[in-house]
Amino acid sequence: MRNFVQKSSCLAAVFAIALAASACGPTNGPEVIADGKGGTTTRVDTASVQVAENRAADAEARAAAAEAKIQCERDRQAASNRGAVVGGVTGAIVGSQVAGDGAKSEGGAIGAVGGILAGRQIAKKDHRC
Repeated sequence: MRNFVQKSSCLAAVFAIALAASACGPTNGPEVIADGKGGTTTRVDTASVQVAENRAADAEARAAAAEAKIQCERDRQAASNRGAVVGGVTGAIVGSQVAGDGAKSEGGAIGAVGGILAGRQIAKKDHRC
């Protein structure tokens, strides 16, 4: 899952860069005109500038959304790990208490495995991304 999140964040960054680069492409009319004296005079097409600004804003919004998704996945994984630890300890204690005489360690081991699985799933359910 971590590898998927890293690859998707890289893909989102590449897409944002490509989108921003396309905003800097050719416009409907010339933006720079030579004045004949060795200098240049700049003429700006306001519609093209607005389109480019909108594209840049969209790219920034997508990048921010991708970063928020990555952070949510990190938080979800941390919660899952905490749930596994708490569930494992609780399961081991309950399993050793429920097990019959002479089988306390086996009951603790089985309870720990069950607690890890249950705790992990319960903690993951509370963090939706």
